[in-house]
Amino acid sequence: EYMSCVTAVEGEWLAELGPMFFSIKESYESALKRRQRERADAVKMEKEMQKKEHEEEKQREREKRASEARGGSSSSLRRASAVATPGRLANATPKFMPKKRGRIGL
Repeated sequence: EYMSCVTAVEGEWLAELGPMFFSIKESYESALKRRQRERADAVKMEKEMQKKEHEEEKQREREKRASEARGGSSSSLRRASAVATPGRLANATPKFMPKKRGRIGL
């Protein structure tokens, strides 16, 4: 006699409208499928990374061969692009300069 109008409430509605109070628990099958999908994705990504690294290695090898074929070596390029420092000999070790000690304390 108290209830005149009754309706069914679906769990998805509660989770959508009040997520701080309600959540939808994953079933065992859906959790299992999600984990399998994640593992397959991880394997796929790993294969893609290995393929990309292999391609990059081939590209580096081709560039190295092309550089050697031109007759230019990378060490001569490094020497040509060295930074010149005034007052310092080319292959000398820098002088040891002890730090000046100032006041101690705060």
